[in-house]
This record gives sequence, C-alpha cells and structure tokens, in this order.
Amino acid sequence: MQPPVPDLRSLQIVAAVADSGSMLEASRQFGMTQSAVSQAVRRAEAALGVAFFNRTRRPLTPTRAGRILTSRVLDLNRDFDALVSALRGAAEQSERVDLRLGVIDSYAATVGAHLVKELMTGEIALSLSVWSGLAHSHAEALMNRKIEAAITCDAMDDLYDVERFPFYREPNLLVVPRGMEAEFAGLDLREVLARHRLVRYSERSWAGAQVERHLSRLGIRPPRAFEFDTSDSLVAMVATGMGVAITTPLCLLQGLAHAAQVSALPLPGPGFFRELLLVTRRGELSSLAPRIAEMARSSITTQAMPRIRTLVPWFTQDY
Repeated sequence: MQPPVPDLRSLQIVAAVADSGSMLEASRQFGMTQSAVSQAVRRAEAALGVAFFNRTRRPLTPTRAGRILTSRVLDLNRDFDALVSALRGAAEQSERVDLRLGVIDSYAATVGAHLVKELMTGEIALSLSVWSGLAHSHAEALMNRKIEAAITCDAMDDLYDVERFPFYREPNLLVVPRGMEAEFAGLDLREVLARHRLVRYSERSWAGAQVERHLSRLGIRPPRAFEFDTSDSLVAMVATGMGVAITTPLCLLQGLAHAAQVSALPLPGPGFFRELLLVTRRGELSSLAPRIAEMARSSITTQAMPRIRTLVPWFTQDY
C-alpha cells in the first residue's frame, strides 16, 4: 500500500518555514497559529517519511530534503496555478465535447449541413464527426460506442439504456407523376396500388419496413418491382412515370432534383407518420441532448419547411 501524499498547502507551509527559518513568520503568512503550522509540517514529514528541518538548531535549519522542497515550491505553485486555470476554463466550456453524431440520410442531405454549422460555431462541439446512412446502422454504432448520439427515425424501442428526444413529426404521403393527379381522385390505397406499381424503399431501411407494416395492416400486398435505399432514387423513378411511392415530406425534399416531375398527395385511407428524434445512451449528454434536439428541430423549421411547402402546400407541422 502506497503511503499518503501530503497536500500542496502543507508543502507550501514547509517551504515558507524553511525560507524564513521561523514558524512565526510562516503562521503570519498563512494566517494560522504556530501550532497549526507545526502540525502541518509534521504531517508532511510523516507522509513522506523525511525530516525537513534539523530541530537541534535555532533558527530552524532545513535539511537537504527541506532545501530541495524550497527550491521547487515555485514550480509547484506555478503548476498548481496552471491547473486551477485549466479547470476553470474547462468549467466555462463544460457544454463542449468531441461529438460523433449519426444522421439518417434524409436529414443529412436536406438540412444536416445547417445543423453541423450550428454545432461547430456554437458552444457544443469542439470537434464533430458525422455518420450518415440508414437508421439501423446508427443503433448498432450507438451501442458499440462508435457514436455518442443519433438523429434517427428509429426509436430503438428494444433498447432500454437510451434516452430519446423527439423533435419532428411528419405524415407519409403518396407521390405520383406530375400531371396524373386527377387519376387518383377518389381512389383508396388498394385501388391505387392495383393500377400502379409501388416504387418501394428496401425492406432493410427503416422507412421501407414501416411502409410494409402499414400495407400489411390494410391487407394490401402489391407485387414487388423496384426497391431503393435512398429517397432521391425513389423520387426519380416516380418522376419517370415508373410508378407511385409512399414517402414523407423531408424525404421528398431529398429528391428535390426530380421534384418538379412529381406531385405529393395525401395518402388515401388511414395515415401513418414518421418521427425524428435524437437518441443518446442514458446518462450521457444529458444536458446537451435537449439543446441538440432543439437545434435539429430549428434547422427543419427554418431551412426545410419553406421548401417543403412549395412541394407539399397542404402540409403543416401540426401533424
């Protein structure tokens, strides 16, 4: 077992006694009684197993150990002052971290850059790494500690050790080729998909799995024709007249290059929704996560919604 190490103040008192040769002078310097100074000196000597003074002489004469301490006390004080300054600086920046953030493609491709700018120029991230991709990959990365947080549509309901911060909700809608809107008036979803191919998200994507669950609940099983991981590819297929798709306003915005050739209609029949949320491991980023989620929401409100309303005039954030 290692012997105890004396505290810095005791060593400073020893050095003051050695420098002045008087416990009285040291007691005045530190605002202590001579008895308290003597006790501090003896605690330091006992902790290190050395004698700092030759007590057979008056005034007190420092031993070699006492002289070494006296010569180094300025370094100790300087290092201690630097440590205190660093700790106070860290306290002032307590909200700043090195952040690795997973972001689903539809958010990353539409407003992700605005969030990154806000994080980097604000007071949260000292450095920032952003992983885009499918939602399921972020759940795995979060649990394997490859990222600290994820902006995702996957609530990770099967995980108990996470915290969730929802910030945006949007409906699924029907995307059809521009100019064909009248053909869909009055049709229910079963009739729509009986007359037109369904351009699907792949089932390995969260959006694809959600669409398949909705269709299954309605007892609709359209034939499989096209499947894509990304929204821009999905919208491109509809734009060329190859079918219709079920997606969300933000995902439609991701396919903006082809949006002029499509129209967004309310989904016939029962609706279903996609919710975006920030997910973190429980107990980590507890004070930062709500702020990041609010920044993510604000990015959608200020950057995405004006463009979404040009594509989907009937959509509001009241959903």
